[in-house]
Amino acid sequence: MRTRLTRALALAALVAAGAGAASALPAAASAVAAVVVPAAAADDLTWALAPGAGPRPDAAAVGATGRDRANYAYVVDPGDEVRDTLVVTNRSTTPLDLTAYATDALTTRDGGLDLLPAGTEPTDLGSWLTLDVPGGELLIPAGASVRVPFVLAVPDDASPGDHAGGVVTSLTQTVGDGALAVDRRLALRVHARVSGALSPGLEVRDVTVRSTTGVNPLAPATTTVTYTLANTGDARIVATEAVTVAGPGGSAPQQAAAELGELLPGAEVDRTVEVAGVRPLLRVAADVRVDGAVVGIGGGGATSAAGTDAGWSVPWAALAVLVLVVAGVVTWFVRRPLAPEPAPAAAAEPPAGSTGSVGEHGSTTSSARA
Repeated sequence: MRTRLTRALALAALVAAGAGAASALPAAASAVAAVVVPAAAADDLTWALAPGAGPRPDAAAVGATGRDRANYAYVVDPGDEVRDTLVVTNRSTTPLDLTAYATDALTTRDGGLDLLPAGTEPTDLGSWLTLDVPGGELLIPAGASVRVPFVLAVPDDASPGDHAGGVVTSLTQTVGDGALAVDRRLALRVHARVSGALSPGLEVRDVTVRSTTGVNPLAPATTTVTYTLANTGDARIVATEAVTVAGPGGSAPQQAAAELGELLPGAEVDRTVEVAGVRPLLRVAADVRVDGAVVGIGGGGATSAAGTDAGWSVPWAALAVLVLVVAGVVTWFVRRPLAPEPAPAAAAEPPAGSTGSVGEHGSTTSSARA
């Protein structure tokens, strides 16, 4: 049974770096550096993608690259139909046999942009796209470019807001004795904003805070804050986070800030933020604030979300040393040798041959025998 290995996906930002076109092999190899497929230079199959000349390029010549745009972005109404073109260029010296299809885009849990795995049926924008590629197979002569028309058919019941997908070209090659199949994919992103009121939204969930202290109880500690950021609205959002950690009553605050990547609607991203320089004041509180700006054609406003958590920041190592010291002192006191008690003094004895008694009036009388 053959093992299928999916190589990296080059999205629009990578494709645009090469003036609207990029080589598939370098994009794949740079993302999965641990997997190397040896090939002679003459046999190295590379290709490039670029949008056609315009949204409805019916009169555009074959090979028009549309360098004024890096990907596809449309503002549409439910029921609209948009026609466009994908230009595929074979940069190899041999013919290239590709598979072409459309699918949905997504934001991964670590915040990256990706497309659905090959073989997974799209349910959103990818299902609205139809490529004019008979059988899904695309044969391109060496050094040639072909134009692939496609149609974006927006459903009548399409929900308002942003929808994302991609047009994908794929080359599957076998390695070695055929036990390993490598799927090299190159794609361009497709965005569509369906008319209607945008409802951007963010939510910060499951905030936790944990401090790591050293032996020195006065040395600053590193505090780790984790949380989940969810795009609960219907718009693409680029977010900025600010994580603040402080001691009791907001004392000695420290902050870490970062710009996050793009979040597609429905995305959930797991965040781990380390805040340095936090004093171990027994109790710490973490405040997370995320501000988001709507991106895409026409923008669309802003939104924000916040969350908080509190936890202990105890210098456990120092506390353990203190406990050991106290335990040692107590043990020494308990086990130390006690000083011997002095012997009781002996009672004085009266002189021999004499007795004494107390008279009736308290006087002492004595008698002696001859």
